[in-house]
Amino acid sequence: MKKVKFGVKGMTCSACVAHVERAVRSVVDGDVTVSLLSSVILLTVSEDTDEAALQRSLARALRAAGYDLTSAARSTAETDAEYRKSRRRLILSLVFSALLMVVSMGHMVFTLPLPKEIAPFRGAINLLLQLFLCGYVLSLNLKYFTGGFRAIFAGAPNMDSLVALGASASLIWSVILSGSFLIEGDFSYVPHLYLDSAAMIVAMVSLGKFLEGRAKRRAGDAITSLSETIPTEATVLREGEAVTIPMSEVAVGDLILVRAGEAIPVDGIVVSGEGSVDESALTGESMPIDRREGDGTHASTILRDGFLTIRCTQTGGETAIGRILTLLENAAASKAEISRLADRVSGIFVPIVTGISLLTLLVWLIVTGDVASALRCAVSVLVISCPCALGLATPTAITVGTGMGAKHGILIKSAHALEQLGSVRTLLFDKTGTLTEGRPRVCDVFLENEAMLDAVYSLERQSSHPLAVAVCNYAEEQNALLLSVEDFASPAGKGLSGRTKNGRIAVGRRAFLEECGFALSAEAYDAERRFVESGYTTICIYEEMEGSARFGVLALSDTVKPEAAKAISTLHELGVSTVMLTGDNEAAANRVASTLGIDEVHAALLPEEKEALIRAFSEQGKSAMVGDGINDAPALKRADVGIAIGAGTDVAVDSADVILTGHSLAALPIAVSLSRATMRCIRQNLFWALFYNVICIPIAAGVLAPLGVTLNPMLGAAAMSCSSVFVVLNALRLRAFRPSEASGCGTAVCPANITKTGENIMSEIKNNQIVIRIDGMMCQHCAARVKSVLSSLDGVSDVAIDLEAKTATVTASEAFDLAAAHAAITGAGYTVL
Repeated sequence: MKKVKFGVKGMTCSACVAHVERAVRSVVDGDVTVSLLSSVILLTVSEDTDEAALQRSLARALRAAGYDLTSAARSTAETDAEYRKSRRRLILSLVFSALLMVVSMGHMVFTLPLPKEIAPFRGAINLLLQLFLCGYVLSLNLKYFTGGFRAIFAGAPNMDSLVALGASASLIWSVILSGSFLIEGDFSYVPHLYLDSAAMIVAMVSLGKFLEGRAKRRAGDAITSLSETIPTEATVLREGEAVTIPMSEVAVGDLILVRAGEAIPVDGIVVSGEGSVDESALTGESMPIDRREGDGTHASTILRDGFLTIRCTQTGGETAIGRILTLLENAAASKAEISRLADRVSGIFVPIVTGISLLTLLVWLIVTGDVASALRCAVSVLVISCPCALGLATPTAITVGTGMGAKHGILIKSAHALEQLGSVRTLLFDKTGTLTEGRPRVCDVFLENEAMLDAVYSLERQSSHPLAVAVCNYAEEQNALLLSVEDFASPAGKGLSGRTKNGRIAVGRRAFLEECGFALSAEAYDAERRFVESGYTTICIYEEMEGSARFGVLALSDTVKPEAAKAISTLHELGVSTVMLTGDNEAAANRVASTLGIDEVHAALLPEEKEALIRAFSEQGKSAMVGDGINDAPALKRADVGIAIGAGTDVAVDSADVILTGHSLAALPIAVSLSRATMRCIRQNLFWALFYNVICIPIAAGVLAPLGVTLNPMLGAAAMSCSSVFVVLNALRLRAFRPSEASGCGTAVCPANITKTGENIMSEIKNNQIVIRIDGMMCQHCAARVKSVLSSLDGVSDVAIDLEAKTATVTASEAFDLAAAHAAITGAGYTVL
């Protein structure tokens, strides 16, 4: 299946949406979504669909329904030109309507002295002026009449139909009165007509539509601003020379030159140079990332410093930012389930309102016999009850909500996903790569002799296995020496063996050492058992050293993401329970769960068992699954909402409904809070739109006339316009959404509590030294300030600042509080990485 998008011209309200959907469904069997906000039709059709034939069929169906098919993509120049034209039309309409009001009612306030030759004809002159001014205003807004009556004749009345009927009724009645006045032949007085009502109705509706349009443009600002980050030109190497060309001419394989301060125009691979890249437009992460030869880069990211030569791998809509924009536009065009009610109401709303208006006219004529009063009330009903607000209630909030999500690195692929996410009560997590970094590291050590580490390091350097890499990283941190290795052997999946100048050495599983004839010493055996019971992966060591055997055990574990604990805590504050589903062993799963405070753990699961558990949780209430978006695809698909984390370069992952483009879990509670804020805004909008009509239609019909309260059609038009503007402005309040206020956790990495107990050497703590990476230190004054604030903390005996590496190495006792250190650094104006 594929998605196809078309534009539609002529939609003005939610009734139009219902009519357009009905016309499209007469041609297309797949999913159909029509957006009033963006005037877009989004279709899901089979891959072999002939788009040209589909377009012709849709054009015929829409034309029969009173609408026109257009291109889905509109340039900024086109929208700006249309905006200027509507503004000019509005200004002229208001000016000439105001003049008409003066001409039609000025004689009630003041009387201009007229020459005696003209005075007998003052009424006729006034009539002609009113007809001219009213005619000019109506001609400026002819679209309401052409569109409105066209929709009526097509059997699909809409908002324009109500405006056209109301203004036409006032105009026709005024023309009838004008005829009576002219036949009567007494031109000395000014006739009382309703031409001012006809003109002011369309003028006030135009004002409301203009303000509504401005607000709608702001609703899509997040998407627009994201699209504006894409460069229009690129500097390409052609025959050894740098040439600046339009992006349309850039091809895959081209070498792109990017200087400091420039936006990277394509997705590609760095072939030379290095620099610091700001990827906030793509991931929401504020800290620049170092990129060098071999690293990937993405379009719309900014090279803050350095110089890069990039080989293009993707351009245009195939880049990560291009796919993100497509997702956002599709999400804005999609519909939440809550909007179906508004669509069903709107589909029958206009005919019902027309019937109420006719009934009002008849009742007033029967009760009072006053044609003018009856007409005024009937017209007021028509113009005050336009269903614009109903049609805008959902799409404006969805557009602003998804746009705000994109700013924080959260891609919400549909309105349905946004709606479901807010009602989730259980979040299910995969462990590896989601709650943890997905990279093992040495976290505890038992060595009968510290010098054994040199031989272990030398042997593990011969292997590329992830556990070997973790051991080497640890050994390098401990300044281990690299020795020459002879007789190296690597039995598949078991371990490593060889010989150094110290003697024979073997590392691997305990069973491997036993196969080699080496039984662990009692102390090493106890250490290995203790590590296994704690959920660690173990590497056992045997070494001949000075003619005697020495043993050791390394405990390795996948490290918990530093922001995970804060994210889990914030989710609990939001009333969301947390569950871990993992194929890892129970001890390892429980250790991670207890560290993070996860409510429930299911370990040692097969893929089918994981899927069955997700189904069971979904039956108990709305649930969401958080995984890496690739190997968790079945689980993500099964959950009510699938959330892929760390998939920023693969935004088209079909299995996920929500994509967190960075690798940080901190965006997860933000996504939940944003969803709830958006749905709250939609409910407010729908309530206001329905409440407004329930209250205003009876008043416009004259129910309160016995109390002396009636509604002029001009005021009705103004009230109708205000209701639509109110709904859009209420949606725009979402632009003030602040994650720190809503979720307690921003997009930056939250500092984790890192502790040291006994022989445990978790995280950055090594031999009573803690290495803290700090961003923002620029000079020796900065270094001195950071050293000062850290030195003042309890338990700190020494602080060494490396300005070039941007690190602070703190030598401290057990009394040292890392969280307090993070707070002190932040308070001094710097950022902990």
